[in-house]
Amino acid sequence: MTTEQDKAFSLALIENEKTYDVRLARSVKRGAFTYRPLNEITMAGSMIKDIVDQEGEEAIDYANPL
Repeated sequence: MTTEQDKAFSLALIENEKTYDVRLARSVKRGAFTYRPLNEITMAGSMIKDIVDQEGEEAIDYANPL
């Protein structure tokens, strides 16, 4: 598990065109879909940034580039 400082640093490096394995810290509603923190989810960097804008950085546990 990452620390708060590690998360903030890694989220600042997210690039829109790259793909990441993401673990959510809590459930996140995006349109018709609800993403749950059960497993890793593959997401585009732009989606991660949208979630952070909507829900805050605390919604993302980690995001590792593929």
